[in-house]
Amino acid sequence: MGKWLDIGAVVFAFVAAGFWFASACGTLPTMTTYWGSTPENDPYFQALKFSAAMNTLASVSSGASALCMGLKLFIKG
Repeated sequence: MGKWLDIGAVVFAFVAAGFWFASACGTLPTMTTYWGSTPENDPYFQALKFSAAMNTLASVSSGASALCMGLKLFIKG
């Protein structure tokens, strides 16, 4: 069981790194100002939403990796 937790920790860590890379790669489009509120189809707003979603998935994956490592401390074998 301990070996599977090690494998899970490594896989989740690499998945987290992939999501963080996806979050950071590319450039942000030019910010445009609007009267009132920003429309849903604004490219800058869409890029920020994508980055936030990738960061969320990366942090969940990183937490799963840490959970695997923590559980291994309590499991013998």
